[in-house]
Amino acid sequence: MGIINQKSDNLIKLINGLSLLDNQDQERIFRMVDTLNETDENVKKEVFSNNFPLKKETTSAYADDII
Repeated sequence: MGIINQKSDNLIKLINGLSLLDNQDQERIFRMVDTLNETDENVKKEVFSNNFPLKKETTSAYADDII
């Protein structure tokens, strides 16, 4: 089974599960998902912007190596 099929199957299961909830619980889940999506986008923007200095270190996988 390919990744696309797995995602499609999982989405169908999720929608079927959501249909079992009452409207208030469905709205809570939708708000949580929206919040997670927005947070994910904000984090990606921050990480990939020039304003987020990534620490660059040279390290070795071996304790005896000296760099």
